[in-house]
Amino acid sequence: MDGLWGLIVIIAMFALFVGGVPWLASRVRHRGIGSGVLGPIQDMWDPTVYREQIEFHAQLERKAPAPSPDDPPWDERLTR
Repeated sequence: MDGLWGLIVIIAMFALFVGGVPWLASRVRHRGIGSGVLGPIQDMWDPTVYREQIEFHAQLERKAPAPSPDDPPWDERLTR
């Protein structure tokens, strides 16, 4: 009988988790909290999104290349 209660508890915890994740996802979307709460679950479920986010953030952090010393000043480039 103890094994049956343990099985029931495990099944109930699994059901709460499976039912709770979609509920939590809808709350996050409606409130605009961000992906901090569901980020790890999304990374496991769809790893391509994670790679795209890394590339997106890398592009945001890129800086424009510095002009070389041989380039004329900015105002001279506009008058040519």
